[in-house]
Order: sequence, then C-alpha cells, then structure tokens
Amino acid sequence: MITFLILINIVLTTFGQILLKFSVIKNNKYYLFVGYFLFLLVIIASYYLMKLIELKYFTVIMSLNYLTVFILSILLFKESINKSKILGIILVVFGIVIFSLNLKG
Repeated sequence: MITFLILINIVLTTFGQILLKFSVIKNNKYYLFVGYFLFLLVIIASYYLMKLIELKYFTVIMSLNYLTVFILSILLFKESINKSKILGIILVVFGIVIFSLNLKG
C-alpha cells in the first residue's frame, strides 16, 4: 500500500506540473483544470501516505519529483540542459541515496 501511494504521488505530481506547463504553452484551460485536479488527488494521496510513514521519509521520497519533471521537461518541451541543472539533479539523487543508506544502517 505504501509503495502504491508513493508511486501515485510521484506520477500525479509530475504529470500535474507537466500539464500546467502545457496549459501555459497552449493557453488551454483544460490542461490547467486537469493539472490542478491531479494536485487535488496528490493532496488526498499524501494525506493517507503521511498517516503511514514519517514526514522526513515522505519529504525525501517526494524529492524524486525533481528528477521525473527534469526528464519529462527535456523530452516533452525540449528544455535546455546545462551543467548546473545536471549538478542539481545529481545532488538530489545523491541525497536520496545517502538518506536511504542511513535507513538500512
């Protein structure tokens, strides 16, 4: 159940942000509505997930959204990649790995 809620949160948050970007590019209120609706679902899923795990774990897990949004923004919007963006993503992933190692130790 926890893994499912984590995946739902990451997927819905990522696609919510992507749809908001589409709404700006296309000037389309449908994308805006659906994007915000996904964020409403994220709030609900987050509520139940935070009942099951501690906030510090929730925060670290949800930082995976930075990685997913980064990858999709490159693929869908052809956004630029530069050294500082790559370094930022590496640091986020490295932080998640370090935090995860601390959980096992």
